[in-house]
Amino acid sequence: MRAEDRQQDLARIARRIWSGLAAESFAGSDPYDGLNSRWLAPILGQSRLARLVVIQAVKRSPVNLRPLLGVPAGLNPKGLALMLQGAAEWPGLGETCTEQDWMADALVSLASKPDGTGVFGAREVQSGAAKGIAQGDLDWPAAVGWGYHFPWQSKAFLQPAYFPTVVATSFVLDGFELANSEALPRVAAAAGRFVADHLQRFQDDDGICFSYSPDDHTRVYNASLFGARILAQAAPHVPEKASEWRSLARQAVDWVVSRQAPDGSWIYGEADHWQWIDNLHTGFNLETIDRVARCLDTDAWNDSLARGLAFYRQNLFEPDGTPRYYTTSRYPLDPHSFAQGALTFLRLERFEPGAVEFAGLILDRGITELWDERRGGFRFQKHRHFAQSTIHMRWSQAWMFRALTAYLAHRNAG
Repeated sequence: MRAEDRQQDLARIARRIWSGLAAESFAGSDPYDGLNSRWLAPILGQSRLARLVVIQAVKRSPVNLRPLLGVPAGLNPKGLALMLQGAAEWPGLGETCTEQDWMADALVSLASKPDGTGVFGAREVQSGAAKGIAQGDLDWPAAVGWGYHFPWQSKAFLQPAYFPTVVATSFVLDGFELANSEALPRVAAAAGRFVADHLQRFQDDDGICFSYSPDDHTRVYNASLFGARILAQAAPHVPEKASEWRSLARQAVDWVVSRQAPDGSWIYGEADHWQWIDNLHTGFNLETIDRVARCLDTDAWNDSLARGLAFYRQNLFEPDGTPRYYTTSRYPLDPHSFAQGALTFLRLERFEPGAVEFAGLILDRGITELWDERRGGFRFQKHRHFAQSTIHMRWSQAWMFRALTAYLAHRNAG
């Protein structure tokens, strides 16, 4: 496909995603929202196994079970943040100031204190909330984070709805930064204190590792890197903490780099059940290390980035740009992998000749494999013998919108 034709097609799809989500006030489903079932929630009780079964059944079903189980559409803070990032970076949507202001208000309204309680009580969008905290008219805690709009049970822990995590918080901070929101200084300061003062820390001779949330002690590489990223971004907004936070960010990246295999790969995390290598989280690691390096103005991790990106392309993508979900398996084809793949090559183009063109190929393949023209969305997953056709707000639409707009903005800037 000619570059001009590709840009026109990608822009058309990005605008269609935006208009479709805007018509639904940016609410939608999520692969992991099964515990929001109105009918099942009362009977799940303290059963970890039951919660895991419900989440996985709703996520993996070829048929969308949410209408049957009474799972409502919701406002996902991370999904909103991705849409805000894309709208702020790419001017091709036209005038979106009203929607961007609403998203900033929604994100401020959905914030949580480190203990998971809402900053403003009710989880409802307060008009003017972002301006209110920027001008000091609304109380804003010293430490704030963001989570998902549904409870989530993992093998290691249970996260209540909206309980703050380092990953969701990082994406929200990016949204305020790219939108140049007047609330950014207070959002950044509160996010930085959330990481520095409330996340658990593992420390050894290689550096430090931040936990996923205040209530767990997991050691997941991409999650800890998002903590480093938050601190590096927030440091300029809190001068009295800047040196300390930059040092913590550097130590956190050093720790993850020390866990990189000689071939450039990373497994997912330290636990015995996290010994896989996948596309999505490898991309997270690479892009986040690069972002911290830029914030700290260092080239200390360039060798790690170059080796990691070479492994990423050679082992987690097919020659035509199709992402492999794991090093051991092509399937499932997943919009999140296509999106993060394109973003990673766009951000690390200095390490890879032809990286921008390869990002375009990845997006082309995502459209070919997963785009549903009739419904105007990206299907959740395509497996070897069947497809899951549900179109999710965060996982499908927001992620691909973010990747499409990043590519279009990069091409426009070039």
